[in-house]
Amino acid sequence: MAGTRPFTLEGIDHVVLLVDDMAAARAFYLEVIGCTVENALPQYGMLQLRAGASLVDLVDISGEPGAWARPPAPGGRNVDHVCLATGRWEEAAMRAWLAAQGVAIIEEGVNNGARGESLSFYVKDPAGNTIELTGPPEAT
Repeated sequence: MAGTRPFTLEGIDHVVLLVDDMAAARAFYLEVIGCTVENALPQYGMLQLRAGASLVDLVDISGEPGAWARPPAPGGRNVDHVCLATGRWEEAAMRAWLAAQGVAIIEEGVNNGARGESLSFYVKDPAGNTIELTGPPEAT
């Protein structure tokens, strides 16, 4: 793993949790934990909650909008992915770095995270967990 990493790690941007009772999950995270509602994305069955500098995204897998995240076996995984926030990176350098490390980009896109919209690359860790790497939003 030689070479210079083209980014700095800044922390966890968001975690995506799969829930089968959105009302109960929402009440728990808002009333017990103290999160606030950041954004609703009903087309994905998702509710984004602010947890300090990070987000906790809840995906309701009991309905069709959240079916995209439903685990293949009932009672299976309940964490879809973890998003790690990085410093600014140059897209070509990041692609080259990941390729040189033998890490495939399995998905990519501009997504809304705790710091706003930015380009994200999704990769798998050695255990098969999905990790999203996202830089800060582009300056406007």
